[in-house]
Amino acid sequence: MPRQLVAFAASRHSASDATLALPHASPASETLVRVGKTAMRRMQLLTILMAFALCTVSSVARADSPTLAGRWSATPMRSDWIVGEWGKACGPAPSGGGAAGGSVTITSAGSELHMSGAGRDYSTSECWEQFPGLSRVSHSGGQRGWRSSCKTKAGDPRQATIVTTISATDNLISFDETGQYQFIITGQNCTASVRRTRSLSLVQREGESAPVAAAAPTQASPPASPAPTPAAKVCTAPGAPARLEVRPSRKLLRPGESFEFHSSVLDSAGCTLALTPAWKVVTEHAPLELSGAGKIHVADEAAESTVELQVSLGGHAARVEIEIASKERYDALLSQNGLNAEGESNDAAVARIATTAIGGGSVVTNDDSQRRKIVFVGVVGGSALLLGLLGFVLVQRSRRKPLVPEPRLARARLPAAITPTNLQPLGKICPTCREEYPPQAAFCPNDGNRLVAARGHAEPTGPSGGVCPVCGQGYDPGVLTCPKHGEELLPPAMQASVRGADIVITKKICPMCGKQYEGDSQFCGSCGAALVQVN
Repeated sequence: MPRQLVAFAASRHSASDATLALPHASPASETLVRVGKTAMRRMQLLTILMAFALCTVSSVARADSPTLAGRWSATPMRSDWIVGEWGKACGPAPSGGGAAGGSVTITSAGSELHMSGAGRDYSTSECWEQFPGLSRVSHSGGQRGWRSSCKTKAGDPRQATIVTTISATDNLISFDETGQYQFIITGQNCTASVRRTRSLSLVQREGESAPVAAAAPTQASPPASPAPTPAAKVCTAPGAPARLEVRPSRKLLRPGESFEFHSSVLDSAGCTLALTPAWKVVTEHAPLELSGAGKIHVADEAAESTVELQVSLGGHAARVEIEIASKERYDALLSQNGLNAEGESNDAAVARIATTAIGGGSVVTNDDSQRRKIVFVGVVGGSALLLGLLGFVLVQRSRRKPLVPEPRLARARLPAAITPTNLQPLGKICPTCREEYPPQAAFCPNDGNRLVAARGHAEPTGPSGGVCPVCGQGYDPGVLTCPKHGEELLPPAMQASVRGADIVITKKICPMCGKQYEGDSQFCGSCGAALVQVN
């Protein structure tokens, strides 16, 4: 019998002896044992009661949540594309794929929602993308959140992965979908990604009366007046800028109306600085005109939409939101969005400014561009003159010094054992993970990077490259981010540890040369193409 088993049996025998000797313990020990058992029973009972209370509270909360069925107003769907590797064989680069805004009718079917209008019919149980060969692989949903994942089959040369996320409150629904596409067309890799976003605002809930629209005015409504801004603190010697405020942060306007936002730059003590930030319309094709510092005018024929303005100073920016509503729905949105009687929010959009980002008042008020230009021209001219003098001196010295032929040394003949014809061929090495491969290999099967010839027969040295956490492609040392996805590269060891936990031993094949692989290889060692699983 091994020593470990003997020791284990002895310990069990000692434990049993101690258990048998327990009835002969002192009364104090028996009392402590009874108290401990009673406390354990009470803890278990308390845990069961707390779990029951939590379930009851969550059930009551779900029952009290209002229904999401009814009429909603959807904003236009925005599609932001990032095109990676896209050659001529891939065809036109992807773009668009959004949908127009408008009225949407939502009905409830169990825990899922069905939306009709503003582009097409849609359900929370599916992905918005309708790519050929795409099928749903996972779905989770509840009262206020849904998530669906869709993918193409493993053997399909047109690989696509879509993740659709929908979150909802009582009066707002947010839609967010991301897509990753990787095609192989006549040996050309085609990669792109997209993000689609839109939001829906409640107009009328099912079972509730419709909001009463205000009577149309007989005359043209005057421009909306801005909300009163807080009194600014004026100081004789203000400090460096530390805070940018824009009021209001949200504004509701009708077509044809004008409005002026108010911005202020403050120091750490709250003193106002005489600085004017830059204004910019962020939303593309916005139906309004921006003139001056915060002055906007909505077009007369503008449709219902949401526009964002960016106010920036010293590399720091704050954003304000403008919601354009029709005259019929203006009063209803005014009461639902938590705005005051003027259609403005009571809070301000704020951006923190580092004290070193912008200088003091003298930097803004004094124009020393002419002086800087003169200094720059003087420095450049002086540097050119010094370089010219240095070159002239070197030429003169070279002319004076006589040329003496260097003695030629006799060539040492290599022994026959180490002549080039008898040298062993050098292997190759991956510049990313520093792994060595035979001379006939061309690409690293782990990260797909092109192999380089090893320098002599010494151990590989030098820094390693990085690997993209999204596509697994390896890059040479010095590259910090993936040019395809914009993600920060990870060290090969970290990426290998993350990928090693999800490895499933399957057969893979190269779609380019047809060579098969086994194990955790991700790229073809002959042509560098991404491997696909064999069904």
